[in-house]
Amino acid sequence: FLGTEKYPIEDSFETFLSSNGGQSNAFTDSENTVYYFDMATESYDKFKEGLLRFGSFFSGPLFTESATGRELNAIESENAKNLQSDVFRLYQIEKSRANPRHPYSKFFTGNKKTLLDETKAKGIDLRQELVNFYTKYYSSNQMTLAIVAPQSIAELKAMVLEAFSEIPNRDVPKPETAWADVPPFSDDSVIPGIGSVVQIVPVQDLRQLSFSWPIVYSSDRDRKASLLMKQAEYVAHLLGHEGPGSLLSYLKREGWAYGMAAAPNYEFEEFELFEITIELTTNGLLASTDITEAVFS
Repeated sequence: FLGTEKYPIEDSFETFLSSNGGQSNAFTDSENTVYYFDMATESYDKFKEGLLRFGSFFSGPLFTESATGRELNAIESENAKNLQSDVFRLYQIEKSRANPRHPYSKFFTGNKKTLLDETKAKGIDLRQELVNFYTKYYSSNQMTLAIVAPQSIAELKAMVLEAFSEIPNRDVPKPETAWADVPPFSDDSVIPGIGSVVQIVPVQDLRQLSFSWPIVYSSDRDRKASLLMKQAEYVAHLLGHEGPGSLLSYLKREGWAYGMAAAPNYEFEEFELFEITIELTTNGLLASTDITEAVFS
């Protein structure tokens, strides 16, 4: 949330929000970027101004050199923080088991080396690439907006039209269409993928045994049917049951585990990953083969 054409002072949005009991944040997932803010809404005019300021980030961002550089430093700092996080390390290992030609396999967050050093070496202007990315993908036909506020629907609609109508509609297709014919998994992944066992040394004192199954959709219709029927949720419910006769009750009785989770962990346009993660005891770590047999039985 840096400067825009209408509000060029870089920190003016945060200053405005803090003076109105609010805050803002954003995050990028594998296929979506989400921006959001909250603030006190007792004043109609202030809330309207908040929406106007928010909308200007998508209709007229400045992407100044100085702001781009500071954002790069923030990305480097966040990546450094994640280096000793087992969650991020495990996720990057999971991505390295995918098809190297599929975007799922790419580095998840980026750092100064990938975003600055390597782009300079290739003669790439990082700021211009940022502008190109915005121009290519930030189109109203690929965006959604949700507002929760006490004003009437008519009032909110009027605010939305004024604040967001200037976002250009470039009529672009979904980014996923660019790799629609690229299978998410292949036999030449950086780390062996399907049908392989990967042993990982964690940073923390963790003992886990995880199983992962990719569920690749055959078509967009297949994907929509999966989202509606939620078959993976049924399987997760059955496997995650903890009562008498359940998988976890057996593992506990054998002294091999003290916890288990089963769920579709990552959901994407073309596939999802169904995972079972078992929290092991010291004895369970030595009985991984027996536990695997129990899971598949």
